Amino acid sequence: MIEYRIEADTVGMRLDKHLRKRMPNVPVSHLFKMIRTKKVRVNGKRAQPEQLLAEGDVLTIRGTEEQLTLAERPKSDRPPPP
Repeated sequence: MIEYRIEADTVGMRLDKHLRKRMPNVPVSHLFKMIRTKKVRVNGKRAQPEQLLAEGDVLTIRGTEEQLTLAERPKSDRPPPP
Protein backbone atom coordinates (compact mmCIF):
# COMPACT_ATOMS: atom_id res chain seq x y z
CA MET A 1 0.00 0.00 0.00
CA ILE A 2 1.22 3.48 -0.87
CA GLU A 3 0.33 6.22 1.60
CA TYR A 4 1.55 9.80 1.84
CA ARG A 5 0.49 13.31 2.85
CA ILE A 6 -0.14 16.10 0.38
CA GLU A 7 2.49 18.84 0.72
CA ALA A 8 2.11 22.58 0.10
CA ASP A 9 3.51 22.37 -3.44
CA THR A 10 0.53 20.30 -4.68
CA VAL A 11 -2.30 22.14 -2.92
CA GLY A 12 -5.17 22.85 -5.31
CA MET A 13 -4.05 20.26 -7.87
CA ARG A 14 -6.61 17.81 -9.22
CA LEU A 15 -6.21 14.25 -7.97
CA ASP A 16 -5.88 12.73 -11.46
CA LYS A 17 -3.13 15.19 -12.46
CA HIS A 18 -1.30 14.59 -9.18
CA LEU A 19 -1.37 10.82 -9.71
CA ARG A 20 -0.06 11.17 -13.27
CA LYS A 21 2.78 13.36 -11.98
CA ARG A 22 3.55 11.11 -9.01
CA MET A 23 3.37 7.82 -10.95
CA PRO A 24 4.53 8.46 -14.52
CA ASN A 25 5.13 4.74 -15.21
CA VAL A 26 1.52 3.76 -14.54
CA PRO A 27 -0.76 4.09 -17.59
CA VAL A 28 -3.39 6.84 -17.29
CA SER A 29 -6.19 4.38 -18.06
CA HIS A 30 -5.11 2.26 -15.12
CA LEU A 31 -5.02 5.29 -12.80
CA PHE A 32 -8.63 6.14 -13.71
CA LYS A 33 -9.65 2.50 -13.25
CA MET A 34 -8.09 2.52 -9.78
CA ILE A 35 -10.06 5.63 -8.86
CA ARG A 36 -13.32 4.11 -10.18
CA THR A 37 -12.78 0.85 -8.28
CA LYS A 38 -12.08 2.66 -4.96
CA LYS A 39 -8.40 1.70 -4.79
CA VAL A 40 -7.50 5.37 -4.36
CA ARG A 41 -8.75 7.14 -1.25
CA VAL A 42 -8.27 10.63 0.13
CA ASN A 43 -8.55 10.87 3.92
CA GLY A 44 -10.08 7.39 3.97
CA LYS A 45 -12.95 8.35 1.65
CA ARG A 46 -13.63 7.45 -1.94
CA ALA A 47 -11.74 9.76 -4.30
CA GLN A 48 -12.94 11.53 -7.44
CA PRO A 49 -10.62 12.37 -10.38
CA GLU A 50 -11.59 16.06 -10.33
CA GLN A 51 -11.15 16.36 -6.55
CA LEU A 52 -8.85 19.21 -5.51
CA LEU A 53 -6.15 18.29 -3.01
CA ALA A 54 -5.58 20.23 0.20
CA GLU A 55 -2.47 20.41 2.35
CA GLY A 56 -2.39 17.58 4.85
CA ASP A 57 -4.73 15.28 2.91
CA VAL A 58 -3.69 11.63 3.22
CA LEU A 59 -3.64 9.83 -0.12
CA THR A 60 -3.88 6.03 0.07
CA ILE A 61 -3.38 3.76 -2.95
CA ARG A 62 -3.84 0.00 -2.70
CA GLY A 63 -0.90 -1.87 -4.22
CA THR A 64 2.71 -0.96 -4.93
CA GLU A 65 3.94 1.05 -7.90
CA GLU A 66 5.61 -2.09 -9.26
CA GLN A 67 2.32 -4.02 -9.13
CA LEU A 68 0.50 -1.13 -10.80
CA THR A 69 2.92 -1.01 -13.72
CA LEU A 70 2.75 -4.80 -14.17
CA ALA A 71 -1.05 -4.77 -14.19
CA GLU A 72 -1.25 -3.04 -17.57
CA ARG A 73 1.62 -4.81 -19.36
CA PRO A 74 0.81 -7.50 -21.91
CA LYS A 75 1.36 -11.00 -20.55
CA SER A 76 4.27 -11.62 -22.92
CA ASP A 77 6.19 -8.72 -21.30
CA ARG A 78 5.65 -9.92 -17.75
CA PRO A 79 8.44 -11.84 -16.03
CA PRO A 80 7.74 -15.55 -15.52
CA PRO A 81 6.14 -16.48 -12.19
CA PRO A 82 8.53 -17.75 -9.50
